[in-house]
Amino acid sequence: MSVPKLRFKEFDGDWSNKKIGNIASKVGSGSTPRGGAEAYTDHGIIFIRSQNVNNDQLLLDDVAYIPEETHVKMSGSKVIANDILLNITGASIGRSCVVPHYFTEANVNQHVCIIRTPNDDPIFVQSFLSSENGQNAIQSKQAGGGREGLNFQAIRSIDFHFPPSKEEQTKIASFLSKVDEKISQLTQKHALLSQYKQGMMQKLFSQQIRFKADDGSEFGEWEKVKLGSLLIKHDEKTEFNNQYPVLTSSRHGIYFQKDYFAGQDVASADTTGYNVVPYDYFTYRHMSDDLVFKFNINTICPKGIVSTLYPVFTVKDEHLNKYFLQTILNEGQEFKNFAIMQKQGGSRTYMYFSKLSELVLTIPCLEEQTKIANFLSSIDQKIEVVAEQIEQAKTWKKGLLQQMFV
Repeated sequence: MSVPKLRFKEFDGDWSNKKIGNIASKVGSGSTPRGGAEAYTDHGIIFIRSQNVNNDQLLLDDVAYIPEETHVKMSGSKVIANDILLNITGASIGRSCVVPHYFTEANVNQHVCIIRTPNDDPIFVQSFLSSENGQNAIQSKQAGGGREGLNFQAIRSIDFHFPPSKEEQTKIASFLSKVDEKISQLTQKHALLSQYKQGMMQKLFSQQIRFKADDGSEFGEWEKVKLGSLLIKHDEKTEFNNQYPVLTSSRHGIYFQKDYFAGQDVASADTTGYNVVPYDYFTYRHMSDDLVFKFNINTICPKGIVSTLYPVFTVKDEHLNKYFLQTILNEGQEFKNFAIMQKQGGSRTYMYFSKLSELVLTIPCLEEQTKIANFLSSIDQKIEVVAEQIEQAKTWKKGLLQQMFV
């Protein structure tokens, strides 16, 4: 019997296999208007590109427009409400979404395919396409020696099982839409918390907002200090290969390298002579191609190692709160301005520890630093909780997709 593992109790009967070509009244894409990006306008008809199709949603925060007359000439790729959009080329191949029911009309370029299913629920069909089985089907249908794209014939040949009634399709689609709505709400909450943190950091570091001492008194003025007078460089090196776990200090935080690169080691075959990062010590990559440097603190192991491209240091605890320093370096304007000053031709900027030590920061007393650090850390904890909830919801949806389809 062809039935899903998880099914609403009011439905029964076998599911039947169908191809997209048998249920779709349209499978096709558009083209880039003559003149390319120069043909785009500030208003007019929305022109959907592959970056607008993401996370099972139609994202219109980075949207292009084309003139009405161009849209009329490209009428064959007109997009209407309830169309399924599928990215068919490039790195985003396989991403899909359903055009919202309240949408009026738009057009698409050649990288996005329109799938129109007038007699089947589009959310049901798109949910299959975004499932693990759907993604596997898309990968297997890619054309060309480099397997870099999907042609319309391949899309029409994608097949999967359908329930015997459209009512069951709609019930599944409605349920999955509620899951998507929950994920969307959590994502919005995460964005709002992140925006709130950014706003508060700007006000705190510019001293628009000041904390008071525990006894209610005002803290003193912030003072300019040369960072080198408050840092302690750590020069410990590994004495033999694989002495400590290899760490990756990335823009998203610090990780065990095997976890970050999905089980792979990308370090040198011999890690003798690597820099050792004790617990609670800082490290960062001393070069950047875009003036962004990320300072991370080892909070995941007693001792880890990084390549010699990553300086290691700690602070004089009687003068600096580590989390405050990490935040003001990663987010503060003084360091950003300092980094710009270090750029000396070419595309790469270097921030050796000796150069970092020359940075002059404006900082408060240790007690106020700690209050700022604790306040921002509390926001970070809320952001992390929501991020975990988002991942849990996505994992739950992935499991549902595996069980609600044949």
